[in-house]
Parts: sequence; structure tokens; C-alpha cells
Amino acid sequence: MRMRKGFSLLVAIFTIVLVSLVASYIFYVSSSTAKEGEIQYKKEQAMLLARSYTEYAVMAISANDRDGSGVCIDNINATIGTNPTQGQGYRVRVIITYIGNERYVDKCTYVAAKLSNSDLDTLSAIIDVYVEYREITHPSLFNGNINLVPWQRYHRRSIQKI
Repeated sequence: MRMRKGFSLLVAIFTIVLVSLVASYIFYVSSSTAKEGEIQYKKEQAMLLARSYTEYAVMAISANDRDGSGVCIDNINATIGTNPTQGQGYRVRVIITYIGNERYVDKCTYVAAKLSNSDLDTLSAIIDVYVEYREITHPSLFNGNINLVPWQRYHRRSIQKI
């Protein structure tokens, strides 16, 4: 009779340990899935921002009077979100390099190629968009040591005919 009670106690302890191990594994998997989802969300958002700022740069170049004033739009900087250095937003930097007729690009800062032939009335732009963000779940962010949290960078380059 005593053997049976002892055996039941061992089976109960083994079952409790087994159930707790399975539960802890489930919590581990769900937390890592949530973290991966957050990382994927931030990257997808950076990709969409890069595409939007490429279109914005093309629109800004098209609206700029390059013949009259001689001023070129060479870069666009933006901050999106409340505080990108704390992991709550994005930093966007756009660098525009021109290729085209020298009367359009003569006074521009970033020029890849000047075409001196007056018959070629073309203007193209190489648009580099850099979107930077920090992971909001990085452990150093919670310790108050923000300088140890690396910036994640997404880069998009496109060539647009203006």
C-alpha cells in the first residue's frame, strides 16, 4: 500500500516538472516570435519610408527651378517619430547626385557626370536614401546605455530621369 502512494507522488512530481518545462518553452517561443515580429515591422517600415522619400526627392527636384536660380537640392534630412535615438522613430537622409546637361548641374554640389553637348537636354538623378532606426527591444536601451545600441540602416538607391 505504501509503495503505491509513493509511486503516485513521484508520477505527480514528474508530471508537474514536465508540464512546467513545456510551458516555459512555449513562453520562450512566443517571446522570440514577438521580438522577430517587431524587428520585421521596423525593417518593413524603413523600406516604405525609403520608397516614399525617393518619390519626395523626385517631386522636390521637379519643382525646383534649376535654370533661373542655379540652386540644386542636394540632400534632404528628416526625423520621423518622437525620439529616434531612444528607438522610437527613424532618421532619414537623402543624398541626390545629378547626371545631365552642364547648364542644369553646373552649380550642384554632387555631380556624377556633366554632359557638355548642348543637344542633349537631359537630367537624371541618383537618389540614395538612408533610413536609420534602433531596435526598441535592445537590452542596452533598458540599462540607460543608449550609446551601445547600434543603428540599423536600410539603404535604397535609384536612378530617376527628371
